[in-house]
Amino acid sequence: MVALLVLATFVAFIIIDVLLHREKYRFPVAEPVPTEAKPETVPMVAGVALPDTLAYHPGHTWAMQRGHGRIRIGVDEFAASLLGRVLKIEGPPAGRWLRQGEKGWTMKTVHGEAVMVAPVEGEIVAVNERVREDPSLVGRDPYGAGWLYEVYSPDVEVSLRNLLSGALARRWMEWAVMELRQMLAPNALATALDGGRLQPELGLQLGAERWREVTRRFFLV
Repeated sequence: MVALLVLATFVAFIIIDVLLHREKYRFPVAEPVPTEAKPETVPMVAGVALPDTLAYHPGHTWAMQRGHGRIRIGVDEFAASLLGRVLKIEGPPAGRWLRQGEKGWTMKTVHGEAVMVAPVEGEIVAVNERVREDPSLVGRDPYGAGWLYEVYSPDVEVSLRNLLSGALARRWMEWAVMELRQMLAPNALATALDGGRLQPELGLQLGAERWREVTRRFFLV
């Protein structure tokens, strides 16, 4: 009887100790190892990055719907490569109206000026001042930090309907790269010898006269 009483007392002390010092008796639980987010893969078409989330004007400018009637616009990687080194960007300020397919802005480069067409219709509501201060962003990140304007379009669907997307955009870019290679042959400057990426700042490798010929051909202005 005495032994049972002693055992019961001992168990009682253990229970009280556990309740008062829970952290001491807590077993470590393995926490899940956080997995790093995989970078989004941008589709490549004929050696040119061509995000399928954007819509493209045949003059090599792009548009991305931002919601509430706003559309962000810029130049595609193909155009950024042909421009070479952009020294300055000149264009209308906020409040001005852009007309789809007409002159949008001017890119000043080491070879001269290149006029780019506006991919959509609308009022300019934001200007990327960062790219105005550092025009090299156009070449380094044309779909991200190198964007140029945001416009408010009264009819987003109509503006985007006139642009290229999906399979049609991919075929168009394949054609553009093939046309460029033919224009530059036999120098083979358009792509790497293994048919890889379009060379960054390709425009720097062209003479001024050839550069003007190529940019006017593809920028449609």
